[in-house]
Amino acid sequence: MFAAVLAVYALTLAPTVTFWDAGEFIASARTLGIPHPPGTPLFVLIAHVWAMLLPLGEYAVRTNLLSAIFSAAGAALFFLVVHESLGRPDAEDARGASGRLAAAALAALVGAFTFTNWQNSNETEVYAVATFTIAAVSWLALVWRRRRTEERAGRLLLLVVYLAGTSIGNHLLALLAGPGIVAFLVVTLLRDPAPEPWRRRLEWGQVAVVAGVWALLIGTGLGSTELITIGGACFLAAAVYAAMGGAGGFALAALLIAAVGVTPYLYMYLRAAQHPVINEAAPATFDALLAVIRRAQYPPRTPLDDPTVPHGPGNPGRTLSLLGWQLLNYFQYFDWQWARSLADGVRTVVTVLFVGLGLRGMRIQWRSDRAAAWLLLGLFLVTGLGLVVYMNFRPGYSLAYHLWPKPDDHEVRERDYFFVVSFIVWGLWAGIGAAGLFGSINRPALRRWQPAALLLALVPLGLNWSDASRRHGPDARLAADFAYDLLNSVPPYGVLFTYGDNDTFPLWWAQEVQGIRQDVTVVCLALANTDWYMRQLRDQPTRAVDAAGLPAVWRDSLALRLRPDWPLHDLSDSMIDGAMNGYVVPDTQRIALGPLERTLDRGAFLYPSEIVSLSIIQRNVGRRPITWSITAGRGYAGLGDYVVQAGLGFSLGTLPPDSGDTRLDFRRLASAPLDVSVTQRLVFDTYRYADLLQAGALDLEPTAKSVAGSLALPPVQLVYAYQAREDRKAMERALRYAEALSPNPDLRAALLDLLYRPAE
Repeated sequence: MFAAVLAVYALTLAPTVTFWDAGEFIASARTLGIPHPPGTPLFVLIAHVWAMLLPLGEYAVRTNLLSAIFSAAGAALFFLVVHESLGRPDAEDARGASGRLAAAALAALVGAFTFTNWQNSNETEVYAVATFTIAAVSWLALVWRRRRTEERAGRLLLLVVYLAGTSIGNHLLALLAGPGIVAFLVVTLLRDPAPEPWRRRLEWGQVAVVAGVWALLIGTGLGSTELITIGGACFLAAAVYAAMGGAGGFALAALLIAAVGVTPYLYMYLRAAQHPVINEAAPATFDALLAVIRRAQYPPRTPLDDPTVPHGPGNPGRTLSLLGWQLLNYFQYFDWQWARSLADGVRTVVTVLFVGLGLRGMRIQWRSDRAAAWLLLGLFLVTGLGLVVYMNFRPGYSLAYHLWPKPDDHEVRERDYFFVVSFIVWGLWAGIGAAGLFGSINRPALRRWQPAALLLALVPLGLNWSDASRRHGPDARLAADFAYDLLNSVPPYGVLFTYGDNDTFPLWWAQEVQGIRQDVTVVCLALANTDWYMRQLRDQPTRAVDAAGLPAVWRDSLALRLRPDWPLHDLSDSMIDGAMNGYVVPDTQRIALGPLERTLDRGAFLYPSEIVSLSIIQRNVGRRPITWSITAGRGYAGLGDYVVQAGLGFSLGTLPPDSGDTRLDFRRLASAPLDVSVTQRLVFDTYRYADLLQAGALDLEPTAKSVAGSLALPPVQLVYAYQAREDRKAMERALRYAEALSPNPDLRAALLDLLYRPAE
């Protein structure tokens, strides 16, 4: 099972970095850095060691393969869970050894190839390790049941506790297995009590301790004083009860082992003090470490809040209507799991089929093994509907814009990955249901349809392949190439302002893993609202330029630039502390930014990121190139009159653009004059576009489509610049780039119309 699932994952493995958190995780693993809170220290350590032990191929492929291995191992463990469950003496639909094997295999395969789990398994992410941990503790619980009468059976429960503790260092998703595990243990003791009174007391004490430790771990993982207090009280009560039953030693061992499991967080405390390149939230003090565990960097939100409104007295509260849309969003994600490549209506038919198979499989397991059924049911409910209630996400990325028209009222991406375990569990039931359908076809006239019943379980493998694969699409290398393009839009020793995850994390990967343009200082405006990031920007030195890796467009300027030896900005620690409160301009004033001036209107509010941006500009304008990424908005720190666009970058000058400069096109299609000569060298000679020039950009997922739209803008601008200059040949070349890169059908149609319009 492991080999079969891993083979498919390997065939669809991302060939390099992907968007969102993957670039950050890969770069953190490479540099032993600290990614965003809660820091995932265990994942970073595992990935770092794994990549060292497998020194073959691109670093990102190695860490992507790590996810595939953990997820395939999880599928193998779920195979064992189902096989054990259907092997109970009173199993109704298990047809001997072959029937159990078939049912377990089908269940594991359906779960493995649900869309979201498959996508999590072929990129560098924490969710594969989390699902593996859940599968492992589930399997260990079933092994404990089989070996209850053995003297060392309690050690299996201690191993469960240890894995629960270690899961905090990866992702709290694995802790959500707790209710299902405890339900399994309780039902086992109720339905099959030990014959000896002393053993019954011992087992009930051990189960109580497992439940108490789990409650304590949840509080610890969230960094909540209240939950830690409640969890501690639960554990203390369980320990007293266990001691009365002769399991006091077990309680002490469980507490110590759980504590050992949490120790990867010491890595962050120790490593942060060494100032790695990636050091998010800088947890080098106990208070900073606690803030990381508590996720203090993010705005608070409770299950009772309206998530579209900031938490606080003015929040109107969560409504039933909003909850209904959140549930609809979950069912939308559920619908994706079985046949993602099909259109909505047809896909829903397949979903209904798998709902039926899942219900049948649940019924079979309920009759075969009540305790294991409670285990999977607990997993399904807690990681599905339970998370819908607890996480309280904003309206889905692709839903309900007629009610919440502002993009900021929606999640920034689809959040199906949070619910992945519930989809896997339903896949297990669907596989059991398909095997049960196979076994129930006994009439001779219908037996030829038995293989079809088994093939039902393979539907996700075939109908999710094209959408789940990260290797075969034209955007397979888009994150890597976009990072390369953004960094090379900047002259040597430049400062590049970016916006958030997808124009920052791939750049970290490019610089720290691939060594691309390490001379560029990347300033993420989203992170620039934090004090720790402001200090790191100031204190990190500028690295030397790699002349051999510099694109031709910038080589002539290298001789004119020396490596900066001054801080990026001049804000002291006390000034940074003050900047965290923002700044309200008391009176209209003009501020000097080197040779530039900016007017601040009375009553204007400057956010921390704006304050540090102005300080960076003041310190560096005229001394270092300053560029805003095409993704960083059009604010330009209020200095738009001094900005010129070149490719994907908007560069700040010391004088307004000269209207008589023939190199510039002043149509301002992107809010600034376009440097045509530099842009054409970037677009045609420097930038990389994955396979979009060959395959086009119409059928991309939303993130890739947005990036393709950004890549398309400079060629579109060149089209109109060349048209104004009556350069038909150059215009046609730019048109072909723009037509291939644009994901906008209307724009593509307009460009094609322009391309084939007869020359005047």
